[in-house]
Amino acid sequence: MMKTGVLVHGCNLHIENWRYVAWGDPPHHLGRIPQGILTALEFDASVIVFGTGASEKVFNLGESDKAGQVLAEGEYSLEYLKSHFAELANFEPLKVHFEERGADQLAEWVLSRLELDLDSMNTMEEIRNGGLIFGQHQVERVVLVSSPSHIVRCLRDAASIFRNEAHLKDVGFRIFANPSYTCYEGTEPNDVVVVEPPHRPDRHVVPTHRRIHRMMMLQQLPYEDVVELIQEFDDLLQKYENRYHSG
Repeated sequence: MMKTGVLVHGCNLHIENWRYVAWGDPPHHLGRIPQGILTALEFDASVIVFGTGASEKVFNLGESDKAGQVLAEGEYSLEYLKSHFAELANFEPLKVHFEERGADQLAEWVLSRLELDLDSMNTMEEIRNGGLIFGQHQVERVVLVSSPSHIVRCLRDAASIFRNEAHLKDVGFRIFANPSYTCYEGTEPNDVVVVEPPHRPDRHVVPTHRRIHRMMMLQQLPYEDVVELIQEFDDLLQKYENRYHSG
């Protein structure tokens, strides 16, 4: 039987409405954590990894022996899961698993497979460290779980890392992506922009994607510079949009 590993990507603890993005809104709007648990159950996963990032926050969203402590994203998610585990039954897709196994047995099943990544600082490192854990468990199939507004980049990064990095490319992971329902506050799946390299013979071959990549890198500039860049870029777009609409 093919072993499966599920990577639930961490969520910055200081975003607007973290609880909705990470947990969701029963009965149908599963956040990253419930979606990750559902995915693990459906694939009978051997290991579930809660990823992390650079953010930390005092845990104050449930009863826990770590309440009041500063936790990284992965551990924060774990403590939230543990202190709200019974509430997973409020999500319609998970209700049947509670009915079949019971809350205590289900919690034991999940927590016995759960491992934390507390070292990563970004998505690339999450996938790399998750891959190392999956390799230790002889996992062959990897399922990434994150928000629709993040999962596309997760899949891109996983394809790059598992293809090119020597210590992971020979593992032979089969990579899948499973989005939660919840997006970042105020966004929808259609807000994600995918810029592919040109490949169709009936269209231009100008490498637009490379310019967009360079532009995204410039977000590391000071805020005022980024605002100036966007304003100038908007003016340039308007110039060529006027040409387009004028025929």
